[in-house]
Amino acid sequence: MSLTTALHAAVSGLKANQASVDLTSRNIANATTEGYTRKVSSQSNALVAGEGIGVSVRAAVREVDNYLLGQLNRSSGVSAKLDVRQEFLTRVDQLFGTPDGETSIASYINRLGTSIQDLATTPESTVTREAALAAADEAAIELNRLSDEIQQMRREAERRLSDAVAEANAALSKIHDINLKISANQAGSVADLQDERDKAVAELSKLMDIRTIERDGGRISVFTTGGNLLLDTEPTVLSFDEHPTLGPSSLYNSDPALRDVGTITLQVGNSAPIDLLRDGTIREGKIAGLIELRDERLVQAQAQLDEIAHNLAKSMSETTVASTAHAGPPAGFDIDVASLQNGDSINLTYTETPAGTQRQVTIIRVDDPASLPLDNTVTPNPGDQVIGVAWGTGAGDFATNLDAALAAAGINVDASNPAGTTVRIVDDGAGATTDIAAVSATVTATGLTGQGTALPLFVDGRNAQLAYTASQDGATQKVGFASRIALNAAVRADPSSLVVYSTTPATDTGDHTRPSDLLERLTGTARAFDPATGIGGTTQPFSGGVDEFARRIVSFQANELVLANRAVDSQKVVQLGLEEKQQNTSGVSIDTEMAQLLVLQNAYAANARVMSAVQEMMDLLSTILR
Repeated sequence: MSLTTALHAAVSGLKANQASVDLTSRNIANATTEGYTRKVSSQSNALVAGEGIGVSVRAAVREVDNYLLGQLNRSSGVSAKLDVRQEFLTRVDQLFGTPDGETSIASYINRLGTSIQDLATTPESTVTREAALAAADEAAIELNRLSDEIQQMRREAERRLSDAVAEANAALSKIHDINLKISANQAGSVADLQDERDKAVAELSKLMDIRTIERDGGRISVFTTGGNLLLDTEPTVLSFDEHPTLGPSSLYNSDPALRDVGTITLQVGNSAPIDLLRDGTIREGKIAGLIELRDERLVQAQAQLDEIAHNLAKSMSETTVASTAHAGPPAGFDIDVASLQNGDSINLTYTETPAGTQRQVTIIRVDDPASLPLDNTVTPNPGDQVIGVAWGTGAGDFATNLDAALAAAGINVDASNPAGTTVRIVDDGAGATTDIAAVSATVTATGLTGQGTALPLFVDGRNAQLAYTASQDGATQKVGFASRIALNAAVRADPSSLVVYSTTPATDTGDHTRPSDLLERLTGTARAFDPATGIGGTTQPFSGGVDEFARRIVSFQANELVLANRAVDSQKVVQLGLEEKQQNTSGVSIDTEMAQLLVLQNAYAANARVMSAVQEMMDLLSTILR
């Protein structure tokens, strides 16, 4: 072998050695910086014939289990969804506190009950009256605060959804760019590009659940798991119409005209935009978690607060108007609707004959006919039939509309307006298919006296105060009521109204009747609560005092966090298992790579020694020639 040939072989060996060192060093770097690693080169070595000493060239061929990688990406999406759920539910739990905690909403209701109990013991005391008013005001303010915090979290979820959609678009654009580079470099090594693309796909998977399909030329296409194309030859663009002013009544609706929150749309060509939330296309990932929080879990938390506020106000202010029997024929009852307000109800019980089946009907006054018909879920009573009736211009219109509504509902009961503000409800007479068992009205007291012991202690709004009647017009009055509930300014101005409920005859200032009744209404009387709050079921709603319901709500949120924590912990086990499998399948062994590095170092030294020997020989030859 000539000196020139030997030198050429040594140089070639060093170049091959350098390439292998580069690949080995990248493997080691990846192994120490990534949660899991993949080899960017195979372990198959090929000696370069006649070149160098002990030189081995490692081909840049990735070892990747695509199925396992897909599972890992899907698992990452599940983890991201659970993580964001855990984050928000931790904050909700901290807001609601513990059932026995001094700062929980249940404690505020309990303190109100205690102050009213003290008032019932010493009704003549101005100190206990002021204490009761202070406790009522504090409970209302706390409900306002909690409601504002929940809506702030919903607005945060809305903002983070906008950011997540922007991140998804950036990931799709990056995958597209790398697709082009891979397609253009099919003759060379694309292992690093494929790794970079896999990372972009992993980032997208954390945002939303996707699936990928390999195409010709080394590129991939990306779809939602529901089949919507996100990326093929060009990336599609996801859009999010952020609504920065979300409130309790801001809810998702598939009808854009009725939707008060942002949605994610996908534009494909010239076709109409696809609403990805309408069909529940996005089920996992951070985006799915934020949607779930904004539209379900935080909405439910608001509903729980609204239910507390609703029952707190109604328990104090509701009063019953009795009916008088009408002998007939046909027989029935007369009910005075003079005090029936928008949202108040008439309760009808009738019996179907001859079967003897008893039926209940809740007739709700509605001032806006556009709100009709009402759903049976307006009341938590699983056994009643709800009928909304437009008031019109007075009792006459109301009776006419009620008669038509009863007929439309297939109820063989007739309604009329015999005189004044009286509504007469009678059976079907000669038809003998119904018998009226009972009629009464549940109305909202608005005055401080003259309506029994009921007291409108709470109203709707701190400034322009309105009576809270649970009106069903438009956006129902209960929605967001927790953010508006306030102590009645008239009661605030006249603390004696906590005791005095009649002026003719005048109530004695030391009479405990009203405060005793208010305490019973708050803590003793069982009320049915809306199952939409997550407490109780549709066939058997939760029944109890307002204070008991408040404690159940606090416990509910604590349990939701426990379940969220368990889900995160379980998912971590799954995620770690998949990462371990991935590393075992296509990961880097530090020991193997370090051993390979030693081999390469030895090869480098050997080739360097050849070059040194050649240099010495050439120097000697140069000396001889002189």
